[in-house]
Amino acid sequence: MQDQDIFINYINNHYDELKWKYYNFCREKHYDWDEDIYSETILRCYDTIQKKGKLNDTTPHGIESYFFLAFKNNIMNEKNYCRTRCRDYNYTTEKIAIAYDDWYNKTNDTAREKLISDLFKDFAVLYIMYQVEANFDAEYFYLYRLKSLIPNMTFKKLADTTHIKASRRKVIEVQRWVKDNIKKEEIRKSFNRQYGDII
Repeated sequence: MQDQDIFINYINNHYDELKWKYYNFCREKHYDWDEDIYSETILRCYDTIQKKGKLNDTTPHGIESYFFLAFKNNIMNEKNYCRTRCRDYNYTTEKIAIAYDDWYNKTNDTAREKLISDLFKDFAVLYIMYQVEANFDAEYFYLYRLKSLIPNMTFKKLADTTHIKASRRKVIEVQRWVKDNIKKEEIRKSFNRQYGDII
């Protein structure tokens, strides 16, 4: 059995006993008891032992001494951590939840807005494809569709895949036409005509 496993098994078997002992230590020394620090110390000790590959003393006394020193160090340093030093204790959990909700609602789309946004993006792609298909022959449309819809499709890969001569020129010709002839407002109007009643 590896040292970190010996350590964690011992702590697991004596968890409550050690917790009570350390709780009393904190009371006697007027330190703030924090069970999160106690649990976090176990994990940190385990990780440290695992990284080092050994624990100097794997006897119960050695394990407890190592764990106690780590716990005491973490308790004493807690007040120096930014999360403690910068904490505003005037904020209750309820006030924090309200502040978070306000921030979230201001910075994130609601589920409905996200759905509408995604629907518009999909609609715009289909609208553009429909217009290209209506204004170019099948080969131009095929090349433009591959270049636009397949991720990481380079012009070289497109030429190698399709074996169509002047594929780059044809795609660029379609791209220019799309840029000159299809405006976002036009797509938006068409989208509203199609889905205005639903959304």
